[in-house]
Amino acid sequence: GPAGGTSAIYAARKGIRTGMIAERFGGQVIDTMDIENFTSVQKTLGPKFATDMEAHIREYDVDIMNLQRVSKITGADQTANGLVHLELENGATVESKTVILSTGARWRKMNVPGEDEYATRGVAYCPHCDGPLFKGKKVAVIGGGNSGVEAAIDLAGIVEHVTLIEFDTKLRADQVLQDKLNSLSNATVITHALSTEVVGDGSQVTGLKYKDRGTDTEHTLELSGIFVQIGLLPNT
Repeated sequence: GPAGGTSAIYAARKGIRTGMIAERFGGQVIDTMDIENFTSVQKTLGPKFATDMEAHIREYDVDIMNLQRVSKITGADQTANGLVHLELENGATVESKTVILSTGARWRKMNVPGEDEYATRGVAYCPHCDGPLFKGKKVAVIGGGNSGVEAAIDLAGIVEHVTLIEFDTKLRADQVLQDKLNSLSNATVITHALSTEVVGDGSQVTGLKYKDRGTDTEHTLELSGIFVQIGLLPNT
């Protein structure tokens, strides 16, 4: 991702022999379509941003090992030659004086049918990045913590209507945020609900199915976007 790429550029500019191991070059940024908040670049696309970043890195003598995962790291104090030893899943090994971990995080997913299929086609994980794409449309936010409620508040200023879905019987966000959300005329909160399926027409999201955990009844919301805000998982 951008952190790893920047680290590689800084190291290479100092004349340090540098290698970059990436599971997929670009990281989370390639899952975002429109990027409009990167200062000095009025608008770009996530995949283009990643391509430009790679071109920048390749201006230096950086060995990019793409589509690779590290399976094991052995510290320098445990190796015969005093170098950090990395084993890759493909069987290759890399040795280095220093290893910089820039693995970031990944969005926690709902793990329901249709979520992966409609990722970037209505299912989104970054309201700041993708919210403007749903101007005047109906969307849902999954998650009633601070990030979910803040996302719903922000989206309410852009979209026609936002529905917040929370698994628990009550929201967990700070009360001041709940009060703000409840004051909005185009926001609805549904608690004690389990999201069960992302519905689409083959090209984009058209709805969300959820089950009322109190009555065990199923419902379908008609909407154009679903913002999943149930936390992050570290990649380290």
